[in-house]
Amino acid sequence: MIKTILIDDEQPAILELAYMLSKFDDFHIEGTFNKPQQALQYILFHPIDVVFLDISMPEMNGFLVAEAISKLKNPPMIVFVTAYDEYAIKAFEISAVDYLLKPLTEDRLEKAINRLRQGTYMKTSKASLEVMLNHHHSESKTARLPLWRDGKIFLVRQEDINCIEARKGECLLHTTSGIFSSTDSLQHFEDILNEEFFFRCHRSFIIRIESIMEVVPWYNNTYAVKIKDLESIQVPISRRNIKAFKEILKL
Repeated sequence: MIKTILIDDEQPAILELAYMLSKFDDFHIEGTFNKPQQALQYILFHPIDVVFLDISMPEMNGFLVAEAISKLKNPPMIVFVTAYDEYAIKAFEISAVDYLLKPLTEDRLEKAINRLRQGTYMKTSKASLEVMLNHHHSESKTARLPLWRDGKIFLVRQEDINCIEARKGECLLHTTSGIFSSTDSLQHFEDILNEEFFFRCHRSFIIRIESIMEVVPWYNNTYAVKIKDLESIQVPISRRNIKAFKEILKL
């Protein structure tokens, strides 16, 4: 039995796909979810083989859900469901993730089902999703980031991030809701954060410009900054970033 869940913010779309999948006896729908965050919590504690995932959803779109899933130890396979082939297909063609275009057709769904049965899809992982996610990040910036803490997923708004610090193979995100850790690189966060509000001031730090509370002259004609809610840390501005830093703050 292939255990499946459906994620789509539109209930009619879920009902339609559930009806179409009901014709395949070896597929069992374990749950349907309108809210991606609830689906991720379910996947965390229940073994799932396949996720049918909508892309266009508010707050947390399908790409972000896929990214969160890829961090699991044994991630399920993903079939994306989208009405926006103009940006999706190019990404899918160079990845190991399949897609279905809305409105769904029985023939296309059956083709996807047969591939799933044969195991010709790679299980989603950082490697298999990397190209697709990088393509998505280059096209648009996300408003919220899915971050794990204490076995739960939190959707953290960009404006709530004060500073991101790379430390010993992980990144620490200092936010208004406390500290989150991530195995993603600092470059990953630089790519997905809005460059209008964030600045890579050092090889080990990204800061939110509006969170700068104080600029402190430092050695060798450089600066350090004190960040909101991080009074114990002085974040350095590297020499190669001094010019850009002065321009941003009009120093």
